[in-house]
Amino acid sequence: MRVVADLQVHSPYSRATSKNMDLKALARFASMKGLNVVGTGDFTHPDWRKEIRRDVQDSSDSGLYRLRDGDFQVQYMITGEVNTTFQFGEKSRRIHHCLLAPSIEAADAVSDRLAKYGNLLSDGRPTLRATAPELVDEVLEADRQCVVFPAHAWTPWFSIFGANSGFDSFIDCYQDRSDRIFALETGMSSD
Repeated sequence: MRVVADLQVHSPYSRATSKNMDLKALARFASMKGLNVVGTGDFTHPDWRKEIRRDVQDSSDSGLYRLRDGDFQVQYMITGEVNTTFQFGEKSRRIHHCLLAPSIEAADAVSDRLAKYGNLLSDGRPTLRATAPELVDEVLEADRQCVVFPAHAWTPWFSIFGANSGFDSFIDCYQDRSDRIFALETGMSSD
């Protein structure tokens, strides 16, 4: 199967996101744009995770899901994004990370582990008081099949290479966990 995906989306529980951004709307617009896989976004938010659990069903043990009620062929991957805020060297770092989970149950386990670092109800993309290596450890301890990678890597704020709060190297950010990072999201603002 050829995969055309957008795994970096948000729910109505994220700031600056339409309140109409539900799973059915994601499927409708993903279909219009030629996508066959779309992220759920924001799996760390407890209320959104309830909606995900209610509205989708497993699509043959592939780690992908389909709407329970709908004619769309789009499949969903359980995804989220978090903002880590921490000190490194003389600088405060604020880095956004994408999270991919193989199942809703894995998303539950990840969320349970991350709750100690911040208020997951505050935003679909919560701010966590954790370093990037701590985030990787917590996510992979919850489920080894999860994936963590930096989001919108070159935007000035909230990114791994951002001019205002980022790093000069990938290894400085993830340290000895760098070998566990398999992707990098460049973002729409990359040129």
